Amino acid sequence: MWSFVHGFITLELGEHFVEFGDPVVQVMLPMGVNLVVGLGDKPQRARASHEAGARHYESITREVT
Repeated sequence: MWSFVHGFITLELGEHFVEFGDPVVQVMLPMGVNLVVGLGDKPQRARASHEAGARHYESITREVT
């Protein structure tokens, strides 16, 4: 997990994802799905879990106006 996150952040800091509109959604989420599928999860469950986590994170980080 550390290698996955560290690798993504290192590439992001090196501006390797500038062509992507949302590198977290377009690169990191699919990489995370592939990682947990490789560890034995089913692709549909992995995608659902990652998307639910992203929605939860968005819901707790939105600024209330």
